[in-house]
Amino acid sequence: MINVKVQCSVENNYHQVFIRSKFATFILLLVQKHPDSKNGAYCADGWSLVCSNENDCSCFQYVDGYVRYKIAEQICNGFGGELPSIHSEDKNKFLYVFPDDLRRGAWIGLRRVNNSFIWVDESDLNYASWNDDAPTNGANSSDCVHYVGYEDEGYIVPFKWRDSPCTELRPIFCEMPLSKPTTTVPPPTTQQPDPCPNNYTERCFQNNVCYCYSVKQKMYWGDGIAACRNEGADMISIHSSEENSFIREIAGSEIVWIGCLYNSTYWVDGTNMNYENWLSSYNSHNLGYMSFEYSGYWRGSINIGEYMTVVCKKPTYRN
Repeated sequence: MINVKVQCSVENNYHQVFIRSKFATFILLLVQKHPDSKNGAYCADGWSLVCSNENDCSCFQYVDGYVRYKIAEQICNGFGGELPSIHSEDKNKFLYVFPDDLRRGAWIGLRRVNNSFIWVDESDLNYASWNDDAPTNGANSSDCVHYVGYEDEGYIVPFKWRDSPCTELRPIFCEMPLSKPTTTVPPPTTQQPDPCPNNYTERCFQNNVCYCYSVKQKMYWGDGIAACRNEGADMISIHSSEENSFIREIAGSEIVWIGCLYNSTYWVDGTNMNYENWLSSYNSHNLGYMSFEYSGYWRGSINIGEYMTVVCKKPTYRN
């Protein structure tokens, strides 16, 4: 059993959390667009800056929901990251204790290709932490690697990996490099900017909460996440019947992706799922991601290669 002691302090605009166990000492730096005091690097909103040692820092995000390996890759790619690559014992142990759901057997970025295991970022396989029964010979298409979770064995096997079929539903944890801060100088103007950028339409709801929306072409779910993020937006989250009706209105008869995963309590933009409109025959399927039907109800899809219309959403300049 891991004994964890957490001490928190606030310094220099970031939180520094020390996690001590009988295995190792790790440092977790939680930063949201606040520069690291050493090199000015930062993590985007919703990402945590994780350092397993002074020279090994990356940004990580835990995604609420259970999906197949291929969908997990798409989700991380859509966020601008990848499934994590692990090259040291310290990092392996730290990632295991970071979010509790990793102990439920989360995917990592290692998979079998042509009888060899490779990382999704194509880095060298210079470290491994296989369980006693792994790796297998690839029987039953056991080509994707995950932490051995409590649900796999009925008890915790700390820090160990196992290869399993890529179609299993497992938690997701994404990694991306730190970003360097950029300085942008707004153009001189005395005019009030439009509430929404070009190709976006403003809509205000109750309590005068306003958002900008843009209907995009048909694309894969993961590509839609990336397309919206490239414009500083997110795939739509829906928080009321009024907003649901508005999306139906601007989408017309098109089927539209929405930014949520099955069995998740959060949208991909990080907001709570406080409104739902599932079609009754689709509200209990173990599916990786969801779509929005032209009728206004939501359904699930298991086809990661399906093309659907994407709607991006961002706050207005008024907010």
